[in-house]
Amino acid sequence: METPYGTISIEDYYRFASLLKGIQTFVTKHGMVTYIEFDYFVVHDMTLFSVDSDFDFAKLWKTISQIKKAAPSMKRIFSKPIIILKDSDDVLPVENARVINQTTLLHLANHSHNVANLTARGVKPRKLLTRIYEDDYGIYENVIFCNFIDAVLSLVKKNSRTLNSLLYASNVMKFNLLEKVNHVNYFLALGKLHTGYIRDFFQYFIQSKELLLELSSIKNVIQPRLGRPVYRKNAVRNPKLHLKKTNIFLMQKDYHQVYKTYKYLEKYDLVLRDSCEPVDYEQLIQDYLTYVRILSVFAIGHFNFEIDTHVRLNLQYLNSAFTFKGWKLVVFNTHENELILQFSKEATYRIMIVASTTDADACDRLKADYGVDEIVVVNPFDEDYLARDDVFISMEDVDSFRRIQQILLKGMVYSDQTRDICPFCGGKLHKDPYRAVHQCNDCMTQIVAAVCPDTNRPFFYTDNAHLKKYAINISDYKQDEYWFYKKQVESSMFFRNITNIDHKSDIVCPHCGKTHFESY
Repeated sequence: METPYGTISIEDYYRFASLLKGIQTFVTKHGMVTYIEFDYFVVHDMTLFSVDSDFDFAKLWKTISQIKKAAPSMKRIFSKPIIILKDSDDVLPVENARVINQTTLLHLANHSHNVANLTARGVKPRKLLTRIYEDDYGIYENVIFCNFIDAVLSLVKKNSRTLNSLLYASNVMKFNLLEKVNHVNYFLALGKLHTGYIRDFFQYFIQSKELLLELSSIKNVIQPRLGRPVYRKNAVRNPKLHLKKTNIFLMQKDYHQVYKTYKYLEKYDLVLRDSCEPVDYEQLIQDYLTYVRILSVFAIGHFNFEIDTHVRLNLQYLNSAFTFKGWKLVVFNTHENELILQFSKEATYRIMIVASTTDADACDRLKADYGVDEIVVVNPFDEDYLARDDVFISMEDVDSFRRIQQILLKGMVYSDQTRDICPFCGGKLHKDPYRAVHQCNDCMTQIVAAVCPDTNRPFFYTDNAHLKKYAINISDYKQDEYWFYKKQVESSMFFRNITNIDHKSDIVCPHCGKTHFESY
């Protein structure tokens, strides 16, 4: 099925749609609200951060137990599957011929073009008809086994993602009120997001860690064996093949165990099947952009900006002005739901937020039509932070609002020319007499002007004078902890950077994608 996000599975789309199903309902129900009302509704009537609301810990424990019973059988089938010997006739060069019989001689007598030479000693053939014997792994039971493996891997991936989000959120929500690296409103914002989160999963923190280990052990049984012939040679197969009780499934103990476990997964609807209800991708993208718009209002209100408490926000067609010290931020959305943030101080800087389904030509057209300085692409699906060129905004990720605040900080930096007020805390900025650096002595934010030596294009980046930086090495993390490694790298500057950073917290140039240590 053709999908707007290419390689994303249909299962992810249904999960994505289920998370967003309440967003449009909320906007329709509360179309015009003051910011105070909006703040109340975020806590009581809508969830901006959540994980899979249908997650069942008891059911997952039982499912893992069933799969672990089948683990020894899976190993044996990977090593010694039932195969059939398939034979066929083929004409091959004489050096490759293995089986020669009467049929071979008759074929050579009737096909003189396969003769290389005639000598006094007899016929010297060039090619011979021979019988080839080949192992055939494509029997019905092996195809079902491969589908079963895919179902288990899909189940592991889906539940690991949910548990990882849950554990990371639990870790983030361990408040340290003595920390001064985060924004002054960070804990307030996190507490409001925590209200919706804690209703579901906080009491299962210990279970989540144990379940994640069990899922990892199942994955470690399967993953190294995917190169075995029984799976590799059945790469092209029917994934919707129905499970039937055959003699092999009844009589052979390993295949019988796989059959029982697969039957269990099907019984409890743990095997992904195509839904009869098609995904409305256009509506899905619109709902996602609506979510980004709502989350942006929340992020703005928890990043210094204020709005007249009597002004009503139109959440469907947003066009509202927020202020902070010398900055003015006008937020509005287009007819296609793209969001525009217009920052004004001594200069004006406009940022447009679009979905990742928007292609490069459309981005260029939008940039010209709306006169924006920068287009930020947002994506609801997690990818490698160190490789991606878009911004991960998802209801499943508690740091999503902080990524929007990074965009806000960038707009404030680029619209400020006097450098008198700190955009992060509102304190006073001081100019370094020897470098193109302005520093706030209250929050230690630094705003640095730099030039890319490769492209000769200027840019700004932010830093923290008192932040102790250290290298985050991937070798310190297990293979199944790579997701946490990416999170640690991205958050190593507490989301106070307006450019990407690498695993050493060094600034990545937005123009060439390199780290130029000598430039900084």
